[in-house]
Amino acid sequence: MNKEKPDLANSAVVIIDVQSDYISDTRTLLEQQQASLLEQFPHFPDNIRSLLENARKNKVPVIHIREKDNNKKSTWIPWWNKLHPPGNIALGEGSPEPYAKELKNEAVFIKWTYDLFHSIGDEFEAYLKCNNIKRLYMCGVLTKACVMFSANSAFCKGYEVYILEDCCADRNKAHHDAILTIYDGYHIKVINSKNLWESTKITN
Repeated sequence: MNKEKPDLANSAVVIIDVQSDYISDTRTLLEQQQASLLEQFPHFPDNIRSLLENARKNKVPVIHIREKDNNKKSTWIPWWNKLHPPGNIALGEGSPEPYAKELKNEAVFIKWTYDLFHSIGDEFEAYLKCNNIKRLYMCGVLTKACVMFSANSAFCKGYEVYILEDCCADRNKAHHDAILTIYDGYHIKVINSKNLWESTKITN
């Protein structure tokens, strides 16, 4: 894990899919998933709460991304159902977990597939450019899916991309650890969210 303490200027925290259908839903897990997310990442809610509290206190913009799937726009569903028997996954319904609810002044974008840029790229990038945001601190669930898909696209779009590892979670901890280890320092940087607020300078 990279221990650099990055600058918060021109930055935003992007919280991806911290919603009930992916976290507190207890429907059948896929064969590759070890256990429910909160069994493996019990501190995840507290870490998200702390991240939001610190971002708001330090006046770092917070952007909430949520998934709301539908059969018209979510064109990946038929292939997914061939890979995994139907009924084994809860489709996104967009309801946030209580500890991740937005404030009135915080942006919320609704996507319909893993990659937020594929779903809402033009709208999302217009918001970033309007607010002079060039650096993204990304987190949420699932680490190997929506978080990493979106982080990869952010890199391709020219943003500086950090993953807040303690504010990410998956239903398979081995996958979470492996994906962050593979990509850390290659085209993204993996840091602990606490490093954002310790001796971090904010400049314009």
